[in-house]
Amino acid sequence: MLIIVISCHHNRLKTNEKELAKVIIIQEKEKEETEKIANEKLLADTLNRLIIGFRFKEDRSVDHAHPPVTIDIAGSLNNIKEFKLSDVASEIRYVRIERVPDPSLPVDLKFKYYMMDNYIVAVNLYGIHLYSKDGSYIRSVVKNKFTGVEVHPGEIRIWDNYTMKGGGVSVWANGNNLFYNYTNNIIGQKYIMEYDCSSTQLIPDYKFDPEKPDQISGLGKIAINLNHGKTEPPKPIKHPGLSGGSPEAFFQMKSVFMLDQNSYALPTRRDDIMMVILNDQGDTLSTFTKIEKLKNYTNPLQRGTDYGTQYEQKGKLYSRPEFNDTVFEVIPPNRLFPVYVLKLGGYKTSIQEGVDPDFILTGKIIPGDWAETKDFIFMTYTKDSYDCPNTRRNKTVKIYHAIFSKLSHQLSVIKGDPYNYSPEIIENNIDGGIPVWPSTYMIGNNGEMLISLKGKELKDRVKSEQFKVSKAPESKKKELEKVARAVSNNEDILMIVK
Repeated sequence: MLIIVISCHHNRLKTNEKELAKVIIIQEKEKEETEKIANEKLLADTLNRLIIGFRFKEDRSVDHAHPPVTIDIAGSLNNIKEFKLSDVASEIRYVRIERVPDPSLPVDLKFKYYMMDNYIVAVNLYGIHLYSKDGSYIRSVVKNKFTGVEVHPGEIRIWDNYTMKGGGVSVWANGNNLFYNYTNNIIGQKYIMEYDCSSTQLIPDYKFDPEKPDQISGLGKIAINLNHGKTEPPKPIKHPGLSGGSPEAFFQMKSVFMLDQNSYALPTRRDDIMMVILNDQGDTLSTFTKIEKLKNYTNPLQRGTDYGTQYEQKGKLYSRPEFNDTVFEVIPPNRLFPVYVLKLGGYKTSIQEGVDPDFILTGKIIPGDWAETKDFIFMTYTKDSYDCPNTRRNKTVKIYHAIFSKLSHQLSVIKGDPYNYSPEIIENNIDGGIPVWPSTYMIGNNGEMLISLKGKELKDRVKSEQFKVSKAPESKKKELEKVARAVSNNEDILMIVK
C-alpha cells in the first residue's frame, strides 16, 4: 500500500526550549512509571485482602507534589492568535486503507482509527478491522450484525428495540493485545474481549446457528464477563422510540473501560453517581458521587448542553464529568486524580442553568471537544448559548476553538468567526491539503493527530481555490496531488499529523 510522507522542516522551537521539553518529557515518564508501580502494588494488596461487600471511599484529593495544571479560559478570552498547521506539527503521512474484502460491508461510513504499536485498527458501525502500518488489510476482528439501525448521510438513527451482535466503537490496546466491547443484546451478552493481534487466530464468516445462540462472533478471548454469570435478554419494548446523531457523536459516547486485569470503570446515567469501579467478579470497589446535581428542578423539560468528556491515552482513562471543570485520571480501586482544571470564573455554567431551557445562557461558557496531544490540548467551547442544530440555524451560539500549550501553559483562542460553524480551523500550510482539527477519540499514543478521510475529500481539495492559493511548498502540494489522483472516491484514507 502507498504511504506518502510530507514534512515541514521549519524549526518551531528554540534550542533552549527543545532542551526544556526533553527534560519535561523525561520527568513525566519517570513520574508515570513511579505512579504505575505504586498503583499496581496498592491494587494487588487491597484486592488480595478484599472482603466481599467492602467498598473503598472515593478519593479526589490533589497530589501537592504534582498539582493539576490550570487552563485559564476566563482570563484568555482576548488572547486571540492565528495558527498555521506548522505551529503545532511538522509532518503529514497519508495511509491508504485497503478495503475490507467483503462486498456486503457498506463503505458509506468513515472509520475511527486507533494506533497500536504494530497495527492500525479501523472501527465503525459495521465492525472492527486490523491493518498493518502501511494500510494493508490483515483480518476482521468482528463484523457486526444488527437490526433497527438506519444509516443516513451525516446521521445514524437507532430504534429502542434494535438488536446488535458484535463489537462496539470503543477500543484500546496494551502492546499487541487489542481490547473491545462485545455485545449480543438478543440474549444479553456483554463482554470485554481481548485479542492478541500477533496471533493467527481466524474464524470463518459468522453465520447464526440456532443451536448455539451464545456463540461469540468476534476474535479473542473474554477478558471480563460484564454479565458476571447473570445473562438476561432485554425486556420487550411495546412502543419503541427513535434516537439519532452524527457518526462522530457515536465515537464520543462514554463506555465501559478495562482499567487493568482486575477492574473496570463503568459510567452511569444516575442522578447521584457518575461512575463505578468494579472488579472482574462484578463486585463494586468504589462509586464516585456526581457533584453537579439538580436541586428542586421542576421544569418537565431538559436540554442537552454539556455531556462531559471521556478519552483513553496510553492505556489510561481520563474523564471530565458534565458541568465539571476538572479532568481526572481514573485510577483503581477508588481514585479520581485531578490532572487539569478549567478556570471559568463567572462564565461557568451550572447544571441547573445548563439543562433548563428557560435559562438564558448569555455570558456563560460551556466546554466542548477536547483532544490532548504530546505538546498541546485542542479544545472548543461555546459562549452565550449551547451547540445544537437550532442555535446554529438561528446563529445564537458562538463556537470558539483554542489551543493550550503544555510547554508555556498559555491558552490561545484561534482567530476566526465564532458564527462560522464549518470553519477551516487550522490552515494546512504543510501540503495545502485538508485543514486540521483533531478529535478526542483519535489521538495516537505518541501524540499523533489522526484524521479520517475519504478519497473524494482529497480530490476535491486539490481542485479547490484554497489549495491553489496555499503557500505550502510546491513540492509538497505536488505530492498531495499525486495521492489524490491515485485514490478512488470511496477509498478510506488515514491522515497522520505529527
